[in-house]
Amino acid sequence: MRIGIIGAGMAGLSCAQALRQQGHDVIVFDKGRGPGGRMSTRRIGTPLGEAAFDHGAQYLTARDPAFVAQVDRWARDGHVALWSPAGADAWVGTPAMNAPIRAMASACDVHWNTAIHTLTHDGEWRFGDELFDSAIVAVPAEQVAPLIAAHDITLADAARSATSEPCWTVMVAFDGATC
Repeated sequence: MRIGIIGAGMAGLSCAQALRQQGHDVIVFDKGRGPGGRMSTRRIGTPLGEAAFDHGAQYLTARDPAFVAQVDRWARDGHVALWSPAGADAWVGTPAMNAPIRAMASACDVHWNTAIHTLTHDGEWRFGDELFDSAIVAVPAEQVAPLIAAHDITLADAARSATSEPCWTVMVAFDGATC
């Protein structure tokens, strides 16, 4: 089965990984330049070199046995490390928060810088010029509504009424010691 996924964050890439392991042909689309979703890392040039800012999730935890096994693999491969200040089960990406997502994306067919604005269905799902047997949308609810409005107005209305809580982040770089 050919499956299209919108969103290359943790949910979209986890879904793509599981479907690929079952033998499906999967293509992931994301409007961003790289993977991350809520596990994003922004890199900017400064006069002293590149600075990296993790500006999404502070850390992740694993309780589901399958996800615990995935986190163990990431730890073994150097993509995550325990972060004890946040608790006994707090993991951060290494060297940046998006490291585990980057590892997942490297094994997938991902089309970056590709915003999908509409989904059409006439026997198959169409994302731009691509046709799929199934479509999966793994983005925040506010972004789902316009994609599904033509197919399920009740679900689109529910998505429109959702509001995500912001998590404000300040990104500051210093050119020397701060103390």
